[in-house]
Amino acid sequence: MDTPISNTAQIAPEEPVTWEIAEQWRTAWRSIRWIAGGLIAVLFLMAFGQIYLFYQMFADIHAALGAAFLLAAAGLFGWLIGVPLWRFFQAPAIAVPPDVDLKAKAPSRPAVLARLQYDENYLKRLVNNPALGDKKPDALQALEEIRSLKRSAKEKEIDALAGALSDFERDRMAPVLSDIDKRVDAYIHRESVAVGAATAVSMNGSIDAFIVLWRNVNMIARISHLYYGRPSLRLSMMIVRDVAVAVILSRALDDVTDAAGDALGGMVSRLGGMIVGPVMDGSVNALMTLKLGYVAKQRCRSFDVWNEARAARVTKDAFEQVRRESASVINDLAKICGGVAGSAADAAGAAAGVAADAAGKVLAAPKSAWALVQSTFARKTPASSEPATD
Repeated sequence: MDTPISNTAQIAPEEPVTWEIAEQWRTAWRSIRWIAGGLIAVLFLMAFGQIYLFYQMFADIHAALGAAFLLAAAGLFGWLIGVPLWRFFQAPAIAVPPDVDLKAKAPSRPAVLARLQYDENYLKRLVNNPALGDKKPDALQALEEIRSLKRSAKEKEIDALAGALSDFERDRMAPVLSDIDKRVDAYIHRESVAVGAATAVSMNGSIDAFIVLWRNVNMIARISHLYYGRPSLRLSMMIVRDVAVAVILSRALDDVTDAAGDALGGMVSRLGGMIVGPVMDGSVNALMTLKLGYVAKQRCRSFDVWNEARAARVTKDAFEQVRRESASVINDLAKICGGVAGSAADAAGAAAGVAADAAGKVLAAPKSAWALVQSTFARKTPASSEPATD
């Protein structure tokens, strides 16, 4: 007689179903982060290479002139890059928030008490923040309330304590930070427009990269100052890494936007081509700065625990904010670039009597000058330009 076979003994446990594309993306993203480290090293090598070329040029004239250039370059780099970085890392590091979900069912008491202590420490630091302004009385009152809640913690059930703490963070702590959040948002917007306008005017990829580095390092230092603290060392290094990646992309995209401007110039007009390339370059740099600023804001705010889920959510929110503000930033940038182009066109038209042709020559002159400097000193082959038409 056959023995019945047990179903439970024969059925193997099902393997977890993974989405192949998502797994490939995770693998690719890990590779990108490793590559970013190598690109940072390449960036510094490129910067030192450019400095060395100019040093050779001045040293060929006189050795003292070459040494003076090195001192001037080191002083400029230290003042514009080193000082903001020093200010950023000198800012007090805010404690790492405990990883606890106050809205979860039956949270552990030690985790909730750790979050309660963290909120008290956060408010202690916040009341000393000079940027708090008119919200300082609210912060002091919130500090008294969190201390009162801490004293009554032993008498409360854990669910009730977690609910009260969650309501306190939403109703009392979030409004205290609202004014600083608005100031930081407005500052990030201004910086993105400033970076876009400066890189649109510079007409040189190496200068573009230095402007992006300088303004972005200064921006993260300013954001940490407004929040009166910076994140942990690991998150701080992640912010610096993001800045370095933005600088690399700025330098790499300069030639692409120049080529796009030249191509569009053949379809619209010579004047249009001279304007479109720099405006595209400035717009890309402005939007990169905008995205980096919003991510740095959430890290320097240091109010929520930073894990993979939080990082993904912050990145998604940052891209959404960039999408919402992109039209405003590009409009502000176009007004600045349009005003410069219009002034150049009017001046050229009054001098030569032929406004359109003169404007094209005036706008082409800076780029031609930079091409000459690059071909002579930086050993970069300039893009071919159209022959001037009379």
